[in-house]
Amino acid sequence: MAEQTQGSIKDRIAALNIEQVHPPTPSARPSYSYEQAPAKKRPPPPPPRPQPQLRQQTINNPPIFSNATTLTRQSGNLPIEEAPQPVPRISPALPPRPSPRIGSQQSPALPPRSSPALPPRKSSEHSMRRRDSSESVSTIASGISAYSLGSAASNGDQLYHIRAPAYDPSKLPALPPKKAPEPPKRDSATLRAMRSTSSDRPDKRLLPPVLPSRPTAPVPTRQESKAQEYLRPQRSQGFLSPRVSALSLGMNQSTEVPPPIPGRSWTTGNSAAQSNAPPPIPMASRPNLSAIMASKPLPGAAGSCLKCRDFSGPDAHASRFPRETIPSSDVGWLAVQLTSPFPSATDKARAIFTWLHHNVDYDVHSFFGGTVTNTTPERTLRSGLAVCSGYAGLFSALALKAGLESIVISGSGKGYGHTPLRPGDPLPPLKSDHAWNAVRIDNGEWKLIDSCWGAGNVNGRTEPYQRDFKPYHFTMDNDEFGLKHFPMDSSHFFRNDGRASISWEEYIMNDVEERLTLFSNATPEHGLGERTFLPAAKEIKVFDPQNDPDVRFQFAFICPHWDNERLGTGKPYVMVLHVGGRDGRKTDWIPFQTDGKVWWLDVDRRELGAPGQKVSVYAVNSFNNQDARGLTYAEYKSKKGRVAMGFAGIAMWELV
Repeated sequence: MAEQTQGSIKDRIAALNIEQVHPPTPSARPSYSYEQAPAKKRPPPPPPRPQPQLRQQTINNPPIFSNATTLTRQSGNLPIEEAPQPVPRISPALPPRPSPRIGSQQSPALPPRSSPALPPRKSSEHSMRRRDSSESVSTIASGISAYSLGSAASNGDQLYHIRAPAYDPSKLPALPPKKAPEPPKRDSATLRAMRSTSSDRPDKRLLPPVLPSRPTAPVPTRQESKAQEYLRPQRSQGFLSPRVSALSLGMNQSTEVPPPIPGRSWTTGNSAAQSNAPPPIPMASRPNLSAIMASKPLPGAAGSCLKCRDFSGPDAHASRFPRETIPSSDVGWLAVQLTSPFPSATDKARAIFTWLHHNVDYDVHSFFGGTVTNTTPERTLRSGLAVCSGYAGLFSALALKAGLESIVISGSGKGYGHTPLRPGDPLPPLKSDHAWNAVRIDNGEWKLIDSCWGAGNVNGRTEPYQRDFKPYHFTMDNDEFGLKHFPMDSSHFFRNDGRASISWEEYIMNDVEERLTLFSNATPEHGLGERTFLPAAKEIKVFDPQNDPDVRFQFAFICPHWDNERLGTGKPYVMVLHVGGRDGRKTDWIPFQTDGKVWWLDVDRRELGAPGQKVSVYAVNSFNNQDARGLTYAEYKSKKGRVAMGFAGIAMWELV
């Protein structure tokens, strides 16, 4: 029965198909029955499909709808909060899914979620409402974000559009009232005419007050500055109107003013005419241009000769900066102030050399007390005291700050306390007891200078230091400089004769015999070179059969280009040789022969005087109680012994 029941459905379907193809007659009984249809054995049903395991939802990671519509997104494309989902029903036939293990403990199962019932859905017809306010917009009850306004939104199968607010012309605000037309302006002629006919009006109080006439804009003159023309108001308007370009007024240029020199003030006028003028140039620190131009070599002079060069410009400029006025012992500031006015490297070095003479004294107390210590340029600048190393260190520091090349050289110097060797004396060992400088001047020449010896004199332990400017320690050539300076480094000779260096023995033996006594006024006042005096030795033999009976006395200017009237103290004096006569019994003042550059005189030895007496060179500085500058040798010979004369010593020898 069960099999017949199971196959009855197929039998019936087959019978119905036969009837549609071969329909029976209306009164005939069908020749077949549904029960006679052969029953087929059905295959066993397949096993039930296992239920898919639902994936457990995470708690901390909400779903991100990156491909969802605009309606399902939050502001800023942030993930929306997940709506509560109903807990799926798990078939009882399947075993529960084990929860993941963390370590050795098993996390407890989550409690089943109960899905709340959803509220009934409203019809879309009532979701569009209109407000009476001017800010009303169409809203959708389903919740459209602020970023979806103005676009079409779908809700189910319906499409909604945002409608504009209702337009009511009666609710528009009233227009502002029109501005009343301004009365016509009246010039000064009209106002005067109105005042003349004021008697025809019944009441003067009805008239407006008379306004003063505005001044007309003046025509700019050539002397008027562009800034005044730029700031002058127009005649018909009450505001400032630009008439020229701001760039033409220099507004795009620097307005910085260099700081003034300490201890000096710039005086400016108080008049209004000078308000727009630049500050005046400080004339107190301005170098003398004529002096600078005079320091350049003349066309007839040698370009590299420093002995005949005029350094009055740098020397005068260096005296304007006392050490006490330098701010905070600033070496760099002082270097710029001393050297900036001079383009020549030689003039820059000379200004520093002269400044040391005016502002640094030799530390006599420390030198004789044996307490000399190492110092720095800043300390020398603050104290104003130094020995030779302090002079050289400060000079080099100032020169380097001024952009010059300079080095400090140490070695042996024939200065204070030096005793020349006598024939047969042993050579002393080489030791460093002095310091000086080498600086690169014009034409790339390395020049040796001694700012310590050029600043003054040391007269002894108990005598104070004496400032005495000796510029020839700056101007003498390097070969002459090397007669009293021997460097420890053989590369620091910088000789001009082509020799790289000389030996220590040659240096010591160049003054074995003591040289003549040369007074300090020979070079600065008369322009005479120290090494031009002959005889060079201090002692002269009265009886010397092996040598010439006549003795040549000779000296000259420091260089062939020297002009004592232009570069020195004035016209040269008449030079005479004072001798004792034969056996020292008849003194005489014999004039020299000269060509204006060199002086010479030949005298018999027997006429010089007796042994023990002295022979000296004098300058006749007064004649007939007047200054003897410009006195000729002919005038001197014609009036010799008849008028009063004054003499100034220059050099001296001893007779033996």
